[in-house]
Amino acid sequence: MSQYDKFAKEYIAMRSNMFDQNMNAEFPEMLQLLGDIKSQKLLDLGCGFGDYVKIYSKKGAIVTAVDNSEKEIEHAQKLNIPNAKFIVSDISKKFPFKDSSFDIITSSLVFDHLEDLIYLFQECNRVLKNKGIMVFSVSNPVFYQEKSIVGKIKILGKKIIFGNYFERRKIVRKWGGTATMEHYHKPLEDYFSAFLENGFELLSFKEPQSKTEKITWHCKNPTFLVFKLKKSYIANKPK
Repeated sequence: MSQYDKFAKEYIAMRSNMFDQNMNAEFPEMLQLLGDIKSQKLLDLGCGFGDYVKIYSKKGAIVTAVDNSEKEIEHAQKLNIPNAKFIVSDISKKFPFKDSSFDIITSSLVFDHLEDLIYLFQECNRVLKNKGIMVFSVSNPVFYQEKSIVGKIKILGKKIIFGNYFERRKIVRKWGGTATMEHYHKPLEDYFSAFLENGFELLSFKEPQSKTEKITWHCKNPTFLVFKLKKSYIANKPK
């Protein structure tokens, strides 16, 4: 069972009703980097309950969206989004698609929940067409850490250094009361190495800033990172 299946109903309600920081910082930057997606075959990895898929569809894309949560995919299918197909699939494993199937790959705040980035980008390279585009976002690893961000403070005149940016580790957090969510902290170089060594070139790298004062933290700190890549050569296929 997917981690999200355990609290899907609560998560969907939360995302539907709360002021969504992602829509005011990370996602607008993704849309700008994507540009014109009309008639493009787009694969959305970790689509959740389809809120971003709805926007891609309105912009004219032909969307295939995958998520490992059966309950969220069930919810997404009920939205009856035009030109969108939803599939339950675990993106940490081989994608259920043929080589060179898509013009564009997108993913929003999902890759930092995966342990093996090399396999992930090998699979993305395999299913993306030559010179195809990939736009994805992750939480900034400097800020999104267990218990605290990296930094230093003085307590009673003594300098205290907290956090460890360089330590690769699994972080387990509580979500929705009793459910837990796994997150894999990695330094930023792991992301760059994984895609640069597996057939991609970097076209753009952004640190989006929220445009509303309702979220003071996101207005003043780069909590999200957005990448735009292009498939430049065929990488070795994952084993």
